[in-house]
Formats: sequence, C-alpha cells, structure tokens
Amino acid sequence: MRFLARTAVLAVATSLAVDVEAASCGSYPQDIRAAIKKHVETLRALERETTDRLKGLDTRAFDYLAAQARAVAGAIADKDALAAEEELSRCRESIPPVRRVCAEAAQALVSLIEERAAGAANKAATQLYAQAMPQCERWMDLLPLSTVLRASD
Repeated sequence: MRFLARTAVLAVATSLAVDVEAASCGSYPQDIRAAIKKHVETLRALERETTDRLKGLDTRAFDYLAAQARAVAGAIADKDALAAEEELSRCRESIPPVRRVCAEAAQALVSLIEERAAGAANKAATQLYAQAMPQCERWMDLLPLSTVLRASD
C-alpha cells in the first residue's frame, strides 16, 4: 500500500513539474515584457536625452546619463534572471532571449554614452546597439526609435 501511495505522489509531483515547466516556457515572453518594459522605456528616454545632449539641447552631463544607463543595464542584466532565461533553452518551443538581448542593448548604450563623453564614437558599439535595441523594443511592443546613436557612418 505504501508503495502505491508513494508512486501516486510521485506521479502527481511529476505531472505538476511538467505543467510548471510548460507554463514557464509558454508565458516567458509576456512575463519578461512585464518585468523589464519600464526599464526599456527608460533606456529609450536616456537615448533621446543623449541625442539632445549631442545637439546641445540638453544640459545633463554625459557622466550623469551614463550612470543612469548603467543602473538600468544592471536591472535588466540581473544575474539570476539571466540564468533563469538560459534554463528556458530546454523548453520544447524556442524561447527568445529577451532579457539577454535587452541587457546587451543596455550595455551598448552605456558604452556609447561613455564614448561620446570621451569625444569618441566606436562603430562596433554603435552597430551592437543599432541591432540589439530595435529587437528589444519589438519584443516590448514598442516602435524602434531612430536617433543618431543608431546611425552607422
């Protein structure tokens, strides 16, 4: 009798684990969108402010803008959340690396702002940002911006 009870408990636990995995796999894009959309919107605002700063329309220092972007990048690139996203590679359906791509875009924006503060512009950082950020924006259901920070010369 104990064997049957243990077997039944194990079967129920296994089916619950499969259901939890399926829910995680199926709901991840929506869950991550809810978790980081405000951070992505903040990145977009910082991109606009940086562009305005380059035009002389914003008086905020590049160091301030870079620090703000760094804080947002840290929030998006949470180590545990990135590890959890990596675990989703085991899902049956392909799960887009939303957090990873948005984290790469955030870090590229930090690099771009720091380079502009130093009076330089690295094409590699510009290209990375120009590729990663529009993809991140699309996953957040936002129309990609068109700014000088995304233009490759």
